[in-house]
Amino acid sequence: MIIRTAAFILAGLLALPNGVVADTAKGRIKHISSKASTIQLDIKGKEPVVVRFDKNTVFENAAGIKELGPPDLLKVEYEPGKPASKITKVIFGLPPGVEIDIKEMIAILQGKRGEYLLGDARPGKKFPAGYIPSAVSTFPDDKEAFLKALPEDKARLLVFYCGGPTCPFTGKAVKAATEAGYTNIKGFQAGIPGWKKAKLAVHSSPGWLAKNLDEHHVIIDARDISESSKQHIQSAVAMPATQLEAMTAQFIKEKKIAELPGVTDKRAPIIVYANTHTDRNALLAYKQLRDWGYKNASILPGGFSDWTAEGRPVTGGPAAGEIRYSKKLVKGAIPPKEFATLEQSREGVFFLDVRTDAEVAKQGMLKGATHI
Repeated sequence: MIIRTAAFILAGLLALPNGVVADTAKGRIKHISSKASTIQLDIKGKEPVVVRFDKNTVFENAAGIKELGPPDLLKVEYEPGKPASKITKVIFGLPPGVEIDIKEMIAILQGKRGEYLLGDARPGKKFPAGYIPSAVSTFPDDKEAFLKALPEDKARLLVFYCGGPTCPFTGKAVKAATEAGYTNIKGFQAGIPGWKKAKLAVHSSPGWLAKNLDEHHVIIDARDISESSKQHIQSAVAMPATQLEAMTAQFIKEKKIAELPGVTDKRAPIIVYANTHTDRNALLAYKQLRDWGYKNASILPGGFSDWTAEGRPVTGGPAAGEIRYSKKLVKGAIPPKEFATLEQSREGVFFLDVRTDAEVAKQGMLKGATHI
């Protein structure tokens, strides 16, 4: 994969005519490395592209690199072999009077604007792992399912959101509902990223969690030990909210980076539960994790009470006291231990270093590797 991608890039460079030719890339951010000054973009139907940026890069619709992150949609203008000249954050607008801010969104969810339907307009597969409480999946590109999810009352308040300003599906849902005759429609353009940034509660589907009781997901039982030691969700770790509070105080005292033991990946999927989702222990544990920077933390709706009532997997006796988390790798990636084994054996292995010249000069490189 690495060699093929490198060959593709080199072939493109060799095919360039005399003189400099500017290029553009449009895709969603997969990964940003501020240290390496690089952005990896996922481009639909094509190989991922890695572009560099520097102090001369011009940013549009964002003050700088700190305001960007997955899965923002970017348009990057660059010359092959050089840092990007311009990076534009692509933003989708809504019709006048439709967009609402987070204060209005909260007021709606609190019932201050009457009955409503909250629609998550992202593709259906993204919904179960984390959604705004009370939302239902309303992906507009699936027209039949979309219309089926909407209420019969055409005057009912409809509120749609998706993956933030760079996600087109809020606007698509608004348009589809308008064409279907609905007259009271709003769009929360900040979407799930804006909701998470405000550290407001995010829920995850019990059915989804029941299929992911594995080492790639961290499940935290935030109840008192006296409760979790009797019965708990299968593969859950006992970590009472009071323990997380004490850890926060210790991190502050020792001036250490706040993180769960064994979970350095701040994008790890973490599901918190107590007896109910409104239980103080669940809310407090979620708040601690969000304060620590875990972006994909969520609360189990219905909590342990609904989980057991629905007959989902539970285990008797004390819950584990130690987290055993393993990041789920993307297709084609290998874990660090396997890489280390390959590096030691060297048999039939070709190592290609695709970092920048500056990174190699500063950090060195593997013996025998080829740098491109």
